[in-house]
Amino acid sequence: MTTSDFSNLPIDVSDPTPNSGSDRSALAVVSDDPPKANPALVYLAGLHSELSRTSMKSKLNVVARLLGARDLYDCPWSKIRAEHVVGLMTKLAQDGGKSVERSGRAGSTVNCYLAAMKGVAKAAWISGQLAHEDYLRVTAVKELRYSRAPAGRSLTFRESRTMLQNWDPNRKIDIRDQAILMLMLGCGLRRGEIPGLMIERYFPDEGALTLIGKGDKERKVFLPDEVQESIDDWIHRVRGVGPGRLFGRILKNGNLNLSRPLEPRSVGMIVQNRLKASQINGKLTAHDLRRTFATRLLDDGIDITTVKNMMGHANITTTARYDRRGEEVQKRAARSVRL
Repeated sequence: MTTSDFSNLPIDVSDPTPNSGSDRSALAVVSDDPPKANPALVYLAGLHSELSRTSMKSKLNVVARLLGARDLYDCPWSKIRAEHVVGLMTKLAQDGGKSVERSGRAGSTVNCYLAAMKGVAKAAWISGQLAHEDYLRVTAVKELRYSRAPAGRSLTFRESRTMLQNWDPNRKIDIRDQAILMLMLGCGLRRGEIPGLMIERYFPDEGALTLIGKGDKERKVFLPDEVQESIDDWIHRVRGVGPGRLFGRILKNGNLNLSRPLEPRSVGMIVQNRLKASQINGKLTAHDLRRTFATRLLDDGIDITTVKNMMGHANITTTARYDRRGEEVQKRAARSVRL
């Protein structure tokens, strides 16, 4: 199947529901008789985190529109076949014949779309809406092979010191932001893990906290002394010791609101604002603090299995992608070779 076939996909995209607005039921039907659960919504409901659901929902809406439907609610997923999936991947990776590097989506992103389509196909198969043979053909579609330089970088020690020193210890918002940055740089926390931290899961005597991370996995994080000092400063000077979220919103009147969590995007803005105020050049993101955490541990000789556990990764392959030591570590290793 080629990208030119998309205008004639053998899929009926008639609206199976009386409503096409955003208030449609979570059990949107894909056929008139009998009504069945939408496989896309079943797949999304099975994902572990809200971030994953939001990301994959967006991708499935893109796929649905490429198939001629309005959105994932209106797409008859039970009619998707392996040839559609292959064609969609080609369409996503290319734009007018141009290469991925120039205008298409990156290989890793295309593979995320593939994972979403396979997940929907599995949900359709389990619910009896997709034949077993068709399901096997969809799951047999291989990921896009690609090779790219690793994204992001790690901060230099000078950059991280500048970022952590550039704050006002008398401002509530700075005290909070300092504790957040310390956790991200000193413990490798993801920006999406910050909003869910609870004070009941902070154990100052042990110098640790527990959290629910990506994939709904619980892990214990041990705090460097400087990180714990920053958290204690936030608790005793601003937050207080009452139950609830560890971090909250600082309102314009200076009051702290713990009833609503910070958004992951807000945590990203905290990092960006501090980097900008510190005049640190280069495109850096909140995730680069996590890359810095992993890179420094590996550079200090900590074994990669321990680093994997500290970061909450499921496998070492993922941890290895965070290594940003570059050629310098290879040069040092080369000098130690015995002949």
